[in-house]
Amino acid sequence: MTMTQSRPVTPEILADRWQCSAETVRQLYKRGSLRGFRVGRMIRIPWEAVEEYEKCQQSASDACEADTASIGMTRRQGSGPVISLRHAPVRRRKSEQTNKN
Repeated sequence: MTMTQSRPVTPEILADRWQCSAETVRQLYKRGSLRGFRVGRMIRIPWEAVEEYEKCQQSASDACEADTASIGMTRRQGSGPVISLRHAPVRRRKSEQTNKN
């Protein structure tokens, strides 16, 4: 495949190119490190995004982080790491619910 492809690629194709797992590519997309889009449940990565990511991986400059579009998490200047936890509702079995009534 050439770098000037116009069709977006799947995580599997990109994983083969980068010699990693397709799940690794999906995680990069989910974190916002790799630009892409969804078609239903499927993830597609435009070739421009692949070229951007590869260019940023070759150069260790901070400018790449600012140039790359991200829809993921953002960091505030000067703030430390922030962990946000959300509590899931307690699940009860049907047998527990019927015993209460």
